[in-house]
Amino acid sequence: MAQHASMKELLNMSVDDVRRDVREQRATVAKLSMGIRMGKEKNSALYKREKRQIARMLTVLTQKRRS
Repeated sequence: MAQHASMKELLNMSVDDVRRDVREQRATVAKLSMGIRMGKEKNSALYKREKRQIARMLTVLTQKRRS
């Protein structure tokens, strides 16, 4: 998996870049979810980390919209 952007990096990104990353991250989470349900993916902790990263990105988007 790719290295996640830190909060500092996310805050310095443009809104469009963060939205693009959220879309990509959601696709990754969907693939992981399917893999876990089908028994192909054994690392369910990765799924949890990816979902948390989406939450961080959405938090940054909300902060940027309000400022």
